[in-house]
Amino acid sequence: MLLIALTALIAGTLVAFVALYPRLQQALRHSSRPDFNAIACASTNDGIIVQTLDGKIIWANPAYLRIFKLPASRVIGQNPLSFCLPSEEQQSPAQIDAFRYDRADPIWGKLYIVRNQRSDGTLFWNQISASMHEIEGQQDLVILVCRDVTEQVEQERALRESTQSLAYMAEHDSLTGLANRNKYNAFINSAIGGDPETRAGLGVLQIDLDHFKAINDRHGHAAGDAALQHVATTLGRSLRQTDLLARLGGDEFVAVCPGISLDSELLRIGQALGQAVKAPLIYDGKQIDVSISIGAAIAGKDDNSADSLLQKSDFALYEVKRAGRGSVAVYDSTLHEEAQRRDRFSLQLRDAIECNKLTFYFQPTVDLHTGAIRGFEALVRWQHPTRGLLHPSEFLTLAAELNLLRHIDIAAIGAAADLCKRLQQNDFNDIKVGINGSRHLLSDEEHADRLPAELARVGVQTRNIVLEFNERDIFGNAAMIDANMRSATRLVDMGFNVLIDGFGSGYAGLMHIERLKVAGIKIEKALIRHLDCTPACEKITSMLLQFGQEKGIYCVACGIETAAQADKTRSYGGSVGQGNFFARAMPSGDVIDWLRQRKADARLRDTG
Repeated sequence: MLLIALTALIAGTLVAFVALYPRLQQALRHSSRPDFNAIACASTNDGIIVQTLDGKIIWANPAYLRIFKLPASRVIGQNPLSFCLPSEEQQSPAQIDAFRYDRADPIWGKLYIVRNQRSDGTLFWNQISASMHEIEGQQDLVILVCRDVTEQVEQERALRESTQSLAYMAEHDSLTGLANRNKYNAFINSAIGGDPETRAGLGVLQIDLDHFKAINDRHGHAAGDAALQHVATTLGRSLRQTDLLARLGGDEFVAVCPGISLDSELLRIGQALGQAVKAPLIYDGKQIDVSISIGAAIAGKDDNSADSLLQKSDFALYEVKRAGRGSVAVYDSTLHEEAQRRDRFSLQLRDAIECNKLTFYFQPTVDLHTGAIRGFEALVRWQHPTRGLLHPSEFLTLAAELNLLRHIDIAAIGAAADLCKRLQQNDFNDIKVGINGSRHLLSDEEHADRLPAELARVGVQTRNIVLEFNERDIFGNAAMIDANMRSATRLVDMGFNVLIDGFGSGYAGLMHIERLKVAGIKIEKALIRHLDCTPACEKITSMLLQFGQEKGIYCVACGIETAAQADKTRSYGGSVGQGNFFARAMPSGDVIDWLRQRKADARLRDTG
């Protein structure tokens, strides 16, 4: 009961001494020496009241009346319980009448902060203190001192909330509300601490949202944020309460699963997460298809940090992405070793390309009727320090992933220009040299504009150079066909001879070839190599060669390995061939000697 009274009473700093108000007033009027106690009680900003043991106020200082915005007539003779409590805490008349102070209560002399209400209905925070005083020959009295500490309480609350907010922000992602990298690191480092021999199992799932950039590009960044929130919510519902789900940045999430020690368990969890995320996401009236790729890893005895486990799961995730995304892979040592080899290989390839360590071999194209050499094609090679001479199929895909094809274009045009110059110096003026151009020569005009400058460096004109583009690069993307054809025409207008390589691997080229100002086509080598054994290849090759004859298009049959293939190609109307049957690709330094020897052999045959 006493605590209920204190929450209603106004309090503050306890004064050392207080007297009844009438006596104080009288002392001030009649004493020649000021009564400083009376002055203090009348002047202080702290509210002071004197109460009887039943709580009724028999005196209040001006500060008390100001705090509650009440006249003395509304206070004197009243228990504060009747006017100080907020509306939801008000007491009944019976409860107020029953109130009594208790000498044994431990509250005397202590400070309490309670919420009170002024007469105008505003709420404020009161700091109160109470003391009991015995006056000889009279009833005991209670002195309460109160202070309005609302500003202090609000400041402390704002500071506490700000501190809590900063602490939360330091450990959580602002978009999804998930744990961030800091909390992930702390959680996992704690989980894998201690003796590796005795610690519980721990699984990590590194999760990437598939085709996140495409979602942003197609639907906007707000839709991308909605997709991230969808993934966060769905994964959070699908995991256990003991698991930690974090967003490490971008579209990268990670789930930490304590108590998991078997690959099969972790794989099952990953598969369940992948299935759950496929639930339809409707944004702005449109359905957005969402899927995830997951790389998983179980903590081993050698894992002693968050980074080591994340690195392992990253290796597994790379394998998932390389296989086409949308599934789960669990890390093993083979994946680790393969990833390390791949990283070393990537670094070596970057160094070889950027430092001009690649080399080029040249394979001739031959007139099927006269045997004359019509041209040479530059074929890139890489002399690897331990694996020997590597062909394009062994590193060009990786070079494209590393965005290094532009470098290879420039190196190829330089090598072709150098050979072309030497051919001219040795009276082989009618032989052209070609390179396999990357898709960047079609999509990047600034890159394409560098080629003439490279040729001018050695005094070679564009009409002596052939640029070969794969059919898929020009016609493979329906949305880009017109732009690619314009780019190819632009290169023709610059003086280059443009060929479509790998023609016949699809049928898109047949629909557009007449609109292209190209020198000709190179028939897909897979068709030529199966002329002897596959009737379908015979029919397609025959059709393409006849098509070239009808349209006046220069055709080169690639991949001729046998005399029978050369004969069949010729019988179908083919005039130019290329392949190991005529000559294997050779180093640049061997080309002139090979041509001279071929010319000498031809003279011997003619005289013989």
